[in-house]
Amino acid sequence: MLFPYTVCMYIRRATTTNGVTKKKYTYLKLVESVRTEHGPRQKQLLNLGDLPIDPSQYRALARRIEDILYGRKSLFPVDAQIEKHARDAADKLFAQRAEELNAGEQACYERVDTAQIEVSQPRSVGAEYVCHELWKELKVAEALKAQGVSVQVLPVLEALVVGRLIEPASERWTHRWAEQRSALFELAGYPKHRSLQSYYRGSDVLLHQKDALEQHLSIQEQTLFDLDETVVLYDLTNTYFEGSGAGNAKAAYGKSKERRSDCRLETLALVVDGAGFAKYSKLYAGNQYEADTFQEIITELETKGSQGVLGTVVMDAGIATKENLAWLQEKGCTYLVVNRGKAPDELRFDAMRVIRDDASRGVQIEVQSHEHDGELYLAVRSEQKRQKESSMMDRVEQLLTDRLEYYRSGLTKKHRAKRYSKVVEMVGRLKEKYASVASCYDIEVIPDAGKQKAVDIRWEPKHSRYNRKKSGEGTYVLRTNRRDLSEEQIWETYVMLGRIEEAFKQMKSHLGLRPNFHQKGERVDAHLFISVLAYHIQHAIEYKLRQSGDQRSWRTIRSILSTHQRMSVEYISKDDEENQYHTMVRMNSRIEPEHLEIYTRLGLSGKPLGRKVLKKKIGSAKTHRQVMQRE
Repeated sequence: MLFPYTVCMYIRRATTTNGVTKKKYTYLKLVESVRTEHGPRQKQLLNLGDLPIDPSQYRALARRIEDILYGRKSLFPVDAQIEKHARDAADKLFAQRAEELNAGEQACYERVDTAQIEVSQPRSVGAEYVCHELWKELKVAEALKAQGVSVQVLPVLEALVVGRLIEPASERWTHRWAEQRSALFELAGYPKHRSLQSYYRGSDVLLHQKDALEQHLSIQEQTLFDLDETVVLYDLTNTYFEGSGAGNAKAAYGKSKERRSDCRLETLALVVDGAGFAKYSKLYAGNQYEADTFQEIITELETKGSQGVLGTVVMDAGIATKENLAWLQEKGCTYLVVNRGKAPDELRFDAMRVIRDDASRGVQIEVQSHEHDGELYLAVRSEQKRQKESSMMDRVEQLLTDRLEYYRSGLTKKHRAKRYSKVVEMVGRLKEKYASVASCYDIEVIPDAGKQKAVDIRWEPKHSRYNRKKSGEGTYVLRTNRRDLSEEQIWETYVMLGRIEEAFKQMKSHLGLRPNFHQKGERVDAHLFISVLAYHIQHAIEYKLRQSGDQRSWRTIRSILSTHQRMSVEYISKDDEENQYHTMVRMNSRIEPEHLEIYTRLGLSGKPLGRKVLKKKIGSAKTHRQVMQRE
């Protein structure tokens, strides 16, 4: 059925007043003149925002929008800025007016001018489709609505999180990605406000709902994946951000785990379960001592978390202080930690028993246990860990001796340091830099008779200490009050700690935890928390894939799905009466076998969106007519 009406578009400037601050704002709106039974009227089509264009260009912009919608070529060169704004407006009008085609519609044949077929507006849809479906499975939108968050901003909140999974970067880049490169809003719906400030305000909303979201996700993931939460893993990491951080109370200099001690840091504490799902997170100052955070985090986890009884706590040596272990014992909690300090003398690394041996992967695990004061100590030697530590020590040892040799050769060459005090200072700095190996060497600077110049540098290994260090490579001691576990179960539980380290690695490398350019404390916190939310989605996707036997990472999945696109096909056609029509069809690219494999393993149909069509009759030069095809 065709609905003809005269089209004539205009740009109008309007003013609105904020009801709270009374501040006035101006914006441009696109209107069209329509003929009604009561006479001509102007109908608003779009709010264009406060576009930075001169009023003299309003008419050119409106005309160019009409041209795009009608498939007409512009007779005169169009300014690049006008073209960009016109394309954006035409895209939004298409989203409003296009009709979705029924899947079972009969074949339709048209006479088409093949010389004018164009493909436009390509947008990625594959990865967005997967993330959007997991977003729905985890019922994130429902949790936000339950907290009073407006439905109109939910698409922006989803874009902030999904953007970290697909093109991790700043909120500014996420805004550009969502508007110009992604079909996410076609899946999730279009937000009422789409300015850059909407994304910054959206990050504030997510941070404000942090506790509610983490509690909801913890319950939903446990229900969805039937998780056995008998193990709790706890660790911390820090990340740097750019700038002075003057407006951030948490910004502080400290020891950076990314070797960026020149920047201010902020610390992220994370609790995950044995399956790698994040349970709770908290942000601290960059110079936060790790062990001091533990009791606070565990108390909050028990208060806000989903589980009634806290499982076995697994943590590294940096947090497993004497005070923290005593606190856990007082609460009646079980723990498994890497022992810090001296182990019982009865625990030895000879006559150990092999519990894991895989020659093809170079894995061999040997253990020996000993009970002491109600706790079980487990000595572990890992061949893989020994090879890694040996390689690291050999490299540092080579760097140390090469530099010492360089200093010594310079004592007999021109323009090189020879003064005794200066050479002693240089050697001292070298010993500080390579302290782990330098402690195994006796290094001596030999002066001349007057102690004015150095004449030689000598070094030799301290054999007893050197041999002790080499023999200790690949060894560590575990400590637990779970005496019901076997030696193999203790080791298997401990290696779960690698899952939280993997979570930190994913956030820093693939989920946009860095770079962080915010200067306000709340915005820095929001940026980090969005990465934590993105990790929830990513880990759920990878967990579902592993359940179906697919071990690929999200990074690989994202790359494969990037070729599944959403695009518009435009063409000019004629009917039997020789009337010309401009048609725009919004459609997905054909699904490929590797796409279908991923979708099938995730339980998805592989059809992210249906086809949409907008068909307009091209009128005479005097009167332009628009028609919409109602399917």
